[in-house]
Amino acid sequence: METKSLIFLSLGAVVIPAGIAAVGRSARLKHLCAGLLIWGTTHYSARTINFFSREWYRGTTRGFEFCWLDFLWIFLFADELRKRKPGQRLGVPFALVSMGCFIAYNAVNILISEPQLFGLFELSKMVRGLMVYAAVAYYVKNEKDLRRIVTALAITIIYEWFWVIHSRVVLGHSRADGTLFHANTLSMFNLIAVPVLFAVALSDVGHRLQRLCGVATFLGSFSVLCTVSRAGLVSLGLLLLGVALTCGALKPTPKTFAVSFALFLVAIPVGLKLAPSFQARFESEGGLSKEFGGRETEGRGTYVYLARLMHADHFFGVGLNNWSYWVSNTYGRMIGYGYIPYTGTGEAPPDGPIPAGSNVDAAQAPPAHSLYQITLGETGWPGVILFAIVWLRWFTMGASFFSNRSPAFRSRFGIGVFFGLLGAFAQSFSEWEYRQTPLLFLLHILLGALAAVYPARPSVMARRASAA
Repeated sequence: METKSLIFLSLGAVVIPAGIAAVGRSARLKHLCAGLLIWGTTHYSARTINFFSREWYRGTTRGFEFCWLDFLWIFLFADELRKRKPGQRLGVPFALVSMGCFIAYNAVNILISEPQLFGLFELSKMVRGLMVYAAVAYYVKNEKDLRRIVTALAITIIYEWFWVIHSRVVLGHSRADGTLFHANTLSMFNLIAVPVLFAVALSDVGHRLQRLCGVATFLGSFSVLCTVSRAGLVSLGLLLLGVALTCGALKPTPKTFAVSFALFLVAIPVGLKLAPSFQARFESEGGLSKEFGGRETEGRGTYVYLARLMHADHFFGVGLNNWSYWVSNTYGRMIGYGYIPYTGTGEAPPDGPIPAGSNVDAAQAPPAHSLYQITLGETGWPGVILFAIVWLRWFTMGASFFSNRSPAFRSRFGIGVFFGLLGAFAQSFSEWEYRQTPLLFLLHILLGALAAVYPARPSVMARRASAA
Protein backbone atom coordinates (compact mmCIF):
# COMPACT_ATOMS: atom_id res chain seq x y z
CA MET A 1 0.00 0.00 0.00
CA GLU A 2 1.29 3.47 -0.87
CA THR A 3 2.55 5.83 1.83
CA LYS A 4 -0.19 8.38 1.13
CA SER A 5 -2.80 5.67 1.68
CA LEU A 6 -1.32 4.74 5.04
CA ILE A 7 -1.22 8.40 6.08
CA PHE A 8 -4.85 8.84 5.04
CA LEU A 9 -5.96 5.78 7.01
CA SER A 10 -4.13 7.06 10.07
CA LEU A 11 -5.79 10.47 9.80
CA GLY A 12 -9.18 8.87 9.18
CA ALA A 13 -8.84 6.83 12.36
CA VAL A 14 -8.64 10.13 14.24
CA VAL A 15 -11.00 12.32 12.21
CA ILE A 16 -13.96 9.93 12.10
CA PRO A 17 -14.35 9.38 15.89
CA ALA A 18 -13.72 13.07 16.56
CA GLY A 19 -16.24 14.14 13.91
CA ILE A 20 -18.90 11.74 15.19
CA ALA A 21 -18.45 13.08 18.73
CA ALA A 22 -18.60 16.72 17.55
CA VAL A 23 -21.73 16.18 15.43
CA GLY A 24 -23.39 14.40 18.37
CA ARG A 25 -22.88 17.44 20.58
CA SER A 26 -23.94 20.14 18.10
CA ALA A 27 -27.14 20.12 16.07
CA ARG A 28 -25.84 23.06 14.04
CA LEU A 29 -22.77 21.12 13.07
CA LYS A 30 -24.96 18.22 12.01
CA HIS A 31 -27.05 20.47 9.78
CA LEU A 32 -23.86 21.96 8.36
CA CYS A 33 -22.66 18.47 7.43
CA ALA A 34 -25.91 17.81 5.59
CA GLY A 35 -25.61 21.09 3.67
CA LEU A 36 -21.95 20.49 2.84
CA LEU A 37 -22.81 17.01 1.60
CA ILE A 38 -24.92 18.62 -1.13
CA TRP A 39 -22.67 21.59 -1.94
CA GLY A 40 -19.61 19.36 -1.85
CA THR A 41 -20.78 17.40 -4.89
CA THR A 42 -19.44 20.32 -6.94
CA HIS A 43 -15.96 19.84 -5.42
CA TYR A 44 -15.99 16.17 -4.48
CA SER A 45 -12.48 15.64 -5.89
CA ALA A 46 -10.88 18.38 -3.77
CA ARG A 47 -9.80 15.76 -1.23
CA THR A 48 -10.03 12.33 -2.83
CA ILE A 49 -7.89 9.25 -2.59
CA ASN A 50 -8.06 6.05 -4.63
CA PHE A 51 -6.75 2.91 -2.99
CA PHE A 52 -5.16 0.45 -5.46
CA SER A 53 -5.62 3.12 -8.11
CA ARG A 54 -5.73 2.10 -11.77
CA GLU A 55 -5.97 5.54 -13.38
CA TRP A 56 -5.01 4.08 -16.75
CA TYR A 57 -8.16 1.94 -16.90
CA ARG A 58 -10.98 3.36 -19.04
CA GLY A 59 -13.76 2.17 -16.76
CA THR A 60 -16.40 4.07 -14.84
CA THR A 61 -14.46 3.69 -11.56
CA ARG A 62 -10.68 3.35 -11.27
CA GLY A 63 -9.99 2.59 -7.66
CA PHE A 64 -11.47 2.20 -4.18
CA GLU A 65 -12.44 5.84 -3.93
CA PHE A 66 -12.81 7.78 -0.70
CA CYS A 67 -13.44 11.53 -0.74
CA TRP A 68 -14.13 14.15 1.91
CA LEU A 69 -17.88 13.79 1.37
CA ASP A 70 -17.67 10.27 2.78
CA PHE A 71 -16.71 11.70 6.15
CA LEU A 72 -19.93 13.75 6.17
CA TRP A 73 -22.36 10.88 5.56
CA ILE A 74 -20.44 8.77 8.08
CA PHE A 75 -20.93 11.51 10.68
CA LEU A 76 -24.66 11.75 9.92
CA PHE A 77 -25.25 8.01 9.88
CA ALA A 78 -23.20 7.33 13.01
CA ASP A 79 -25.08 10.04 14.90
CA GLU A 80 -28.37 8.30 14.15
CA LEU A 81 -26.95 5.01 15.41
CA ARG A 82 -25.65 6.70 18.54
CA LYS A 83 -29.06 8.21 19.36
CA ARG A 84 -30.87 4.90 19.30
CA LYS A 85 -32.45 3.85 22.54
CA PRO A 86 -31.52 0.41 23.92
CA GLY A 87 -33.23 -2.24 21.81
CA GLN A 88 -34.51 0.32 19.30
CA ARG A 89 -34.05 -0.51 15.62
CA LEU A 90 -33.75 1.99 12.80
CA GLY A 91 -36.54 1.67 10.28
CA VAL A 92 -35.69 0.59 6.75
CA PRO A 93 -36.16 3.43 4.24
CA PHE A 94 -38.33 2.64 1.24
CA ALA A 95 -36.44 1.05 -1.69
CA LEU A 96 -33.37 0.28 0.45
CA VAL A 97 -34.00 -3.48 0.24
CA SER A 98 -34.24 -3.47 -3.57
CA MET A 99 -31.06 -1.39 -3.73
CA GLY A 100 -29.33 -3.89 -1.46
CA CYS A 101 -30.48 -6.79 -3.63
CA PHE A 102 -29.03 -5.17 -6.72
CA ILE A 103 -25.72 -4.64 -4.94
CA ALA A 104 -25.73 -8.25 -3.70
CA TYR A 105 -26.35 -9.51 -7.24
CA ASN A 106 -23.40 -7.49 -8.51
CA ALA A 107 -21.21 -8.88 -5.72
CA VAL A 108 -22.01 -12.42 -6.89
CA ASN A 109 -21.58 -11.30 -10.50
CA ILE A 110 -18.04 -10.16 -9.69
CA LEU A 111 -17.16 -13.53 -8.16
CA ILE A 112 -18.01 -15.36 -11.40
CA SER A 113 -16.40 -12.76 -13.69
CA GLU A 114 -12.88 -12.05 -14.83
CA PRO A 115 -11.19 -9.74 -14.00
CA GLN A 116 -12.62 -9.01 -10.55
CA LEU A 117 -10.65 -5.94 -9.42
CA PHE A 118 -12.42 -3.43 -11.66
CA GLY A 119 -15.81 -4.74 -10.55
CA LEU A 120 -14.87 -4.33 -6.91
CA PHE A 121 -14.03 -0.70 -7.63
CA GLU A 122 -17.53 -0.04 -8.94
CA LEU A 123 -19.19 -2.12 -6.23
CA SER A 124 -17.57 0.00 -3.53
CA LYS A 125 -19.06 3.12 -5.09
CA MET A 126 -22.51 1.52 -5.21
CA VAL A 127 -22.26 0.75 -1.49
CA ARG A 128 -21.29 4.37 -0.80
CA GLY A 129 -24.34 5.57 -2.72
CA LEU A 130 -26.59 3.30 -0.68
CA MET A 131 -25.10 4.62 2.57
CA VAL A 132 -25.62 8.24 1.46
CA TYR A 133 -29.25 7.37 0.72
CA ALA A 134 -29.75 5.85 4.17
CA ALA A 135 -27.89 8.64 6.01
CA VAL A 136 -30.04 11.39 4.48
CA ALA A 137 -33.24 9.36 4.94
CA TYR A 138 -32.51 9.11 8.65
CA TYR A 139 -31.36 12.74 8.90
CA VAL A 140 -34.59 14.31 7.56
CA LYS A 141 -37.11 14.18 10.40
CA ASN A 142 -39.24 17.28 9.81
CA GLU A 143 -39.91 20.06 7.34
CA LYS A 144 -37.11 22.21 8.76
CA ASP A 145 -34.61 19.52 7.82
CA LEU A 146 -36.19 19.26 4.38
CA ARG A 147 -35.93 23.04 3.95
CA ARG A 148 -32.26 22.84 4.81
CA ILE A 149 -31.76 20.24 2.09
CA VAL A 150 -33.55 22.38 -0.50
CA THR A 151 -31.76 25.56 0.58
CA ALA A 152 -28.38 23.86 0.22
CA LEU A 153 -29.43 22.55 -3.20
CA ALA A 154 -30.42 26.03 -4.40
CA ILE A 155 -27.17 27.56 -3.14
CA THR A 156 -25.23 24.78 -4.86
CA ILE A 157 -26.88 25.40 -8.25
CA ILE A 158 -26.33 29.16 -7.98
CA TYR A 159 -22.71 28.59 -6.98
CA GLU A 160 -22.17 26.26 -9.92
CA TRP A 161 -23.61 28.88 -12.28
CA PHE A 162 -20.76 31.26 -11.39
CA TRP A 163 -18.30 28.56 -12.40
CA VAL A 164 -20.26 28.00 -15.62
CA ILE A 165 -19.83 31.68 -16.48
CA HIS A 166 -16.13 31.42 -15.63
CA SER A 167 -15.81 28.37 -17.86
CA ARG A 168 -17.67 29.93 -20.76
CA VAL A 169 -16.49 33.56 -20.60
CA VAL A 170 -13.09 33.55 -18.90
CA LEU A 171 -11.74 30.19 -20.08
CA GLY A 172 -13.53 30.35 -23.42
CA HIS A 173 -14.85 26.79 -23.39
CA SER A 174 -17.36 26.18 -26.16
CA ARG A 175 -19.17 23.77 -23.82
CA ALA A 176 -19.21 24.94 -20.20
CA ASP A 177 -18.21 22.32 -17.62
CA GLY A 178 -18.13 24.35 -14.39
CA THR A 179 -16.48 22.45 -11.56
CA LEU A 180 -17.63 19.03 -12.82
CA PHE A 181 -14.97 18.49 -15.54
CA HIS A 182 -17.38 17.59 -18.34
CA ALA A 183 -20.31 19.37 -19.95
CA ASN A 184 -22.53 16.26 -19.98
CA THR A 185 -21.96 15.76 -16.25
CA LEU A 186 -22.92 19.37 -15.59
CA SER A 187 -26.01 18.97 -17.74
CA MET A 188 -27.28 15.91 -15.86
CA PHE A 189 -26.40 17.53 -12.52
CA ASN A 190 -28.80 20.38 -13.28
CA LEU A 191 -31.43 18.10 -14.82
CA ILE A 192 -31.61 16.33 -11.46
CA ALA A 193 -31.70 19.50 -9.35
CA VAL A 194 -33.61 22.12 -11.36
CA PRO A 195 -37.02 20.33 -11.41
CA VAL A 196 -36.87 20.05 -7.61
CA LEU A 197 -36.11 23.75 -7.25
CA PHE A 198 -38.80 24.75 -9.74
CA ALA A 199 -41.43 22.66 -7.96
CA VAL A 200 -40.49 24.11 -4.56
CA ALA A 201 -40.60 27.64 -6.03
CA LEU A 202 -44.25 26.90 -6.87
CA SER A 203 -45.06 25.69 -3.34
CA ASP A 204 -46.23 27.43 -0.17
CA VAL A 205 -42.84 27.04 1.50
CA GLY A 206 -42.40 30.75 2.18
CA HIS A 207 -41.40 33.74 0.07
CA ARG A 208 -37.70 33.72 0.93
CA LEU A 209 -37.08 30.11 -0.09
CA GLN A 210 -39.48 30.46 -3.02
CA ARG A 211 -37.43 33.33 -4.43
CA LEU A 212 -34.15 31.53 -3.82
CA CYS A 213 -35.43 28.45 -5.64
CA GLY A 214 -36.81 30.59 -8.47
CA VAL A 215 -33.43 32.24 -9.03
CA ALA A 216 -31.66 28.88 -8.83
CA THR A 217 -34.12 27.41 -11.36
CA PHE A 218 -33.36 30.15 -13.86
CA LEU A 219 -29.58 30.00 -13.38
CA GLY A 220 -29.55 26.20 -13.44
CA SER A 221 -31.48 26.23 -16.72
CA PHE A 222 -29.00 28.74 -18.10
CA SER A 223 -26.18 26.39 -17.10
CA VAL A 224 -27.73 23.55 -19.09
CA LEU A 225 -27.89 25.80 -22.17
CA CYS A 226 -24.20 26.65 -21.77
CA THR A 227 -23.27 22.96 -21.83
CA VAL A 228 -24.56 22.77 -25.43
CA SER A 229 -25.99 19.36 -24.58
CA ARG A 230 -28.54 18.37 -27.21
CA ALA A 231 -30.28 15.76 -25.06
CA GLY A 232 -29.98 18.02 -22.02
CA LEU A 233 -31.70 20.94 -23.74
CA VAL A 234 -34.67 18.87 -24.89
CA SER A 235 -34.93 17.06 -21.53
CA LEU A 236 -34.84 20.33 -19.59
CA GLY A 237 -37.67 21.83 -21.60
CA LEU A 238 -39.86 18.76 -21.13
CA LEU A 239 -39.10 18.49 -17.42
CA LEU A 240 -39.90 22.14 -16.71
CA LEU A 241 -43.09 21.84 -18.75
CA GLY A 242 -44.05 18.73 -16.77
CA VAL A 243 -43.48 20.48 -13.44
CA ALA A 244 -45.38 23.57 -14.60
CA LEU A 245 -48.38 21.54 -15.74
CA THR A 246 -48.42 19.41 -12.61
CA CYS A 247 -48.10 22.39 -10.24
CA GLY A 248 -50.54 24.63 -12.11
CA ALA A 249 -47.96 27.23 -13.10
CA LEU A 250 -49.41 27.72 -16.59
CA LYS A 251 -52.68 29.29 -15.48
CA PRO A 252 -53.24 32.56 -17.40
CA THR A 253 -52.62 35.21 -14.75
CA PRO A 254 -50.90 38.62 -14.99
CA LYS A 255 -47.95 37.25 -12.98
CA THR A 256 -47.56 34.23 -15.26
CA PHE A 257 -47.69 36.45 -18.34
CA ALA A 258 -45.11 38.88 -16.92
CA VAL A 259 -42.66 36.13 -15.97
CA SER A 260 -43.07 34.37 -19.31
CA PHE A 261 -42.51 37.59 -21.24
CA ALA A 262 -39.40 38.42 -19.20
CA LEU A 263 -37.95 34.95 -19.80
CA PHE A 264 -38.70 35.28 -23.51
CA LEU A 265 -36.78 38.55 -23.69
CA VAL A 266 -33.82 36.95 -21.95
CA ALA A 267 -33.98 33.86 -24.16
CA ILE A 268 -33.57 35.81 -27.40
CA PRO A 269 -29.96 37.03 -26.90
CA VAL A 270 -28.95 33.80 -25.14
CA GLY A 271 -30.33 31.72 -28.01
CA LEU A 272 -28.58 33.84 -30.62
CA LYS A 273 -25.30 33.54 -28.73
CA LEU A 274 -25.45 29.77 -28.28
CA ALA A 275 -27.01 28.80 -31.62
CA PRO A 276 -23.63 28.65 -33.45
CA SER A 277 -22.25 26.31 -30.75
CA PHE A 278 -25.15 23.88 -31.16
CA GLN A 279 -24.83 24.02 -34.95
CA ALA A 280 -21.07 23.43 -34.82
CA ARG A 281 -21.53 20.43 -32.54
CA PHE A 282 -24.01 18.78 -34.86
CA GLU A 283 -21.79 19.39 -37.88
CA SER A 284 -18.53 18.30 -36.21
CA GLU A 285 -19.98 14.99 -35.02
CA GLY A 286 -21.71 14.20 -38.30
CA GLY A 287 -25.26 14.44 -37.02
CA LEU A 288 -27.44 11.97 -35.20
CA SER A 289 -27.57 9.52 -38.12
CA LYS A 290 -23.80 9.02 -37.94
CA GLU A 291 -23.67 8.90 -34.17
CA PHE A 292 -26.48 6.38 -33.72
CA GLY A 293 -26.52 4.81 -37.15
CA GLY A 294 -24.64 1.60 -36.39
CA ARG A 295 -21.21 0.09 -36.05
CA GLU A 296 -19.48 1.83 -38.94
CA THR A 297 -18.34 4.61 -36.60
CA GLU A 298 -17.30 4.64 -32.96
CA GLY A 299 -20.57 6.26 -31.89
CA ARG A 300 -23.43 5.49 -29.54
CA GLY A 301 -25.07 3.06 -31.95
CA THR A 302 -22.03 0.80 -31.57
CA TYR A 303 -22.79 0.08 -27.94
CA VAL A 304 -26.00 -1.72 -28.83
CA TYR A 305 -24.05 -4.22 -30.94
CA LEU A 306 -21.37 -4.66 -28.29
CA ALA A 307 -23.90 -5.25 -25.50
CA ARG A 308 -25.64 -7.91 -27.62
CA LEU A 309 -22.35 -9.67 -28.30
CA MET A 310 -21.49 -9.72 -24.61
CA HIS A 311 -24.89 -11.03 -23.60
CA ALA A 312 -24.78 -13.72 -26.28
CA ASP A 313 -21.57 -15.11 -24.77
CA HIS A 314 -22.23 -14.33 -21.08
CA PHE A 315 -25.77 -14.66 -19.73
CA PHE A 316 -24.77 -12.83 -16.55
CA GLY A 317 -22.63 -10.30 -18.40
CA VAL A 318 -18.88 -9.84 -18.53
CA GLY A 319 -18.73 -8.42 -15.01
CA LEU A 320 -19.34 -5.06 -13.37
CA ASN A 321 -17.07 -2.30 -14.71
CA ASN A 322 -15.45 -4.72 -17.20
CA TRP A 323 -16.88 -3.17 -20.36
CA SER A 324 -13.65 -1.45 -21.44
CA TYR A 325 -11.56 -4.55 -20.67
CA TRP A 326 -13.65 -6.97 -22.72
CA VAL A 327 -14.30 -4.61 -25.62
CA SER A 328 -10.61 -3.75 -25.88
CA ASN A 329 -9.49 -7.38 -25.66
CA THR A 330 -12.26 -9.27 -27.48
CA TYR A 331 -15.45 -7.68 -28.74
CA GLY A 332 -14.05 -4.55 -30.38
CA ARG A 333 -12.24 -6.57 -33.02
CA MET A 334 -15.43 -8.49 -33.83
CA ILE A 335 -16.93 -5.31 -35.29
CA GLY A 336 -13.76 -3.91 -36.83
CA TYR A 337 -12.24 -1.85 -34.02
CA GLY A 338 -8.51 -2.37 -33.50
CA TYR A 339 -8.11 -1.52 -29.84
CA ILE A 340 -4.84 -2.34 -28.10
CA PRO A 341 -5.65 -5.06 -25.51
CA TYR A 342 -5.15 -4.75 -21.76
CA THR A 343 -2.38 -6.97 -20.41
CA GLY A 344 -4.04 -7.50 -17.02
CA THR A 345 -5.06 -5.53 -13.96
CA GLY A 346 -1.61 -4.90 -12.54
CA GLU A 347 0.05 -2.69 -15.15
CA ALA A 348 -0.93 -0.09 -17.70
CA PRO A 349 -1.49 -1.35 -21.25
CA PRO A 350 0.34 0.14 -24.24
CA ASP A 351 -1.20 3.46 -25.23
CA GLY A 352 -0.07 3.44 -28.83
CA PRO A 353 0.64 3.85 -31.55
CA ILE A 354 -2.81 2.87 -32.75
CA PRO A 355 -2.49 0.73 -35.91
CA ALA A 356 -3.71 2.28 -39.15
CA GLY A 357 -7.26 1.34 -40.04
CA SER A 358 -8.26 0.62 -36.44
CA ASN A 359 -11.30 2.95 -36.67
CA VAL A 360 -10.82 4.11 -33.07
CA ASP A 361 -9.78 7.34 -31.39
CA ALA A 362 -7.96 5.86 -28.39
CA ALA A 363 -5.90 2.77 -27.60
CA GLN A 364 -8.51 1.23 -25.26
CA ALA A 365 -12.30 1.28 -25.42
CA PRO A 366 -14.32 3.83 -23.45
CA PRO A 367 -17.29 2.82 -21.30
CA ALA A 368 -20.57 2.59 -23.21
CA HIS A 369 -22.30 5.95 -23.48
CA SER A 370 -25.55 4.45 -22.27
CA LEU A 371 -26.27 3.36 -18.73
CA TYR A 372 -28.66 0.69 -19.97
CA GLN A 373 -26.34 -0.82 -22.56
CA ILE A 374 -23.41 -0.91 -20.14
CA THR A 375 -25.66 -2.54 -17.51
CA LEU A 376 -26.79 -5.19 -20.00
CA GLY A 377 -23.26 -5.92 -21.19
CA GLU A 378 -21.77 -6.09 -17.70
CA THR A 379 -24.56 -7.71 -15.66
CA GLY A 380 -26.84 -9.41 -18.20
CA TRP A 381 -30.62 -9.32 -18.23
CA PRO A 382 -30.89 -10.35 -14.54
CA GLY A 383 -28.91 -7.23 -13.64
CA VAL A 384 -31.01 -5.06 -15.93
CA ILE A 385 -34.23 -6.37 -14.35
CA LEU A 386 -32.99 -5.81 -10.79
CA PHE A 387 -31.76 -2.33 -11.69
CA ALA A 388 -35.14 -1.59 -13.30
CA ILE A 389 -36.86 -2.63 -10.07
CA VAL A 390 -34.69 -0.17 -8.14
CA TRP A 391 -35.67 2.67 -10.47
CA LEU A 392 -39.32 1.61 -10.32
CA ARG A 393 -39.23 1.80 -6.52
CA TRP A 394 -37.71 5.28 -6.71
CA PHE A 395 -40.35 6.44 -9.19
CA THR A 396 -43.04 4.97 -6.95
CA MET A 397 -42.00 7.28 -4.12
CA GLY A 398 -42.21 10.38 -6.30
CA ALA A 399 -45.40 9.32 -8.07
CA SER A 400 -47.18 8.92 -4.72
CA PHE A 401 -47.34 12.73 -4.43
CA PHE A 402 -49.39 13.08 -7.62
CA SER A 403 -52.53 11.58 -6.10
CA ASN A 404 -52.93 14.38 -3.53
CA ARG A 405 -51.42 17.34 -5.30
CA SER A 406 -51.37 20.53 -3.30
CA PRO A 407 -49.15 23.60 -2.87
CA ALA A 408 -47.75 22.02 0.30
CA PHE A 409 -43.96 22.02 0.48
CA ARG A 410 -43.67 18.25 0.93
CA SER A 411 -45.97 17.55 -1.98
CA ARG A 412 -44.10 19.85 -4.37
CA PHE A 413 -40.74 18.50 -3.22
CA GLY A 414 -41.86 14.94 -4.01
CA ILE A 415 -43.12 15.99 -7.44
CA GLY A 416 -39.85 17.82 -8.12
CA VAL A 417 -37.73 14.80 -7.19
CA PHE A 418 -39.90 12.65 -9.47
CA PHE A 419 -39.13 14.88 -12.45
CA GLY A 420 -35.47 15.17 -11.45
CA LEU A 421 -35.27 11.38 -11.39
CA LEU A 422 -36.99 11.33 -14.77
CA GLY A 423 -34.31 13.71 -16.07
CA ALA A 424 -31.53 11.38 -14.89
CA PHE A 425 -33.37 8.42 -16.41
CA ALA A 426 -33.79 10.10 -19.79
CA GLN A 427 -30.21 11.37 -19.94
CA SER A 428 -28.91 7.89 -19.11
CA PHE A 429 -30.10 6.56 -22.46
CA SER A 430 -27.16 8.37 -24.06
CA GLU A 431 -24.75 8.74 -21.12
CA TRP A 432 -23.21 6.68 -18.32
CA GLU A 433 -22.58 9.70 -16.03
CA TYR A 434 -25.03 8.33 -13.44
CA ARG A 435 -22.05 6.35 -12.13
CA GLN A 436 -19.92 9.45 -11.54
CA THR A 437 -19.52 10.32 -7.88
CA PRO A 438 -21.13 13.83 -7.89
CA LEU A 439 -24.21 12.65 -9.79
CA LEU A 440 -24.52 9.42 -7.83
CA PHE A 441 -24.32 11.29 -4.53
CA LEU A 442 -26.66 14.13 -5.54
CA LEU A 443 -29.34 11.75 -6.78
CA HIS A 444 -29.11 9.54 -3.69
CA ILE A 445 -29.24 12.58 -1.39
CA LEU A 446 -32.50 13.77 -2.94
CA LEU A 447 -33.94 10.27 -3.04
CA GLY A 448 -32.97 9.75 0.59
CA ALA A 449 -34.80 12.95 1.53
CA LEU A 450 -37.77 11.74 -0.52
CA ALA A 451 -37.74 8.42 1.32
CA ALA A 452 -37.91 10.34 4.60
CA VAL A 453 -41.24 11.92 3.62
CA TYR A 454 -42.70 8.82 1.94
CA PRO A 455 -45.49 7.81 2.13
CA ALA A 456 -47.03 11.19 1.43
CA ARG A 457 -48.95 11.56 4.66
CA PRO A 458 -48.50 14.46 7.12
CA SER A 459 -48.59 12.07 10.08
CA VAL A 460 -45.39 10.33 9.00
CA MET A 461 -43.06 13.26 9.60
CA ALA A 462 -44.96 14.21 12.75
CA ARG A 463 -44.18 10.79 14.25
CA ARG A 464 -40.55 11.04 13.22
CA ALA A 465 -40.23 14.50 14.72
CA SER A 466 -41.72 13.36 18.04
CA ALA A 467 -39.46 10.30 18.11
CA ALA A 468 -36.39 12.49 17.59
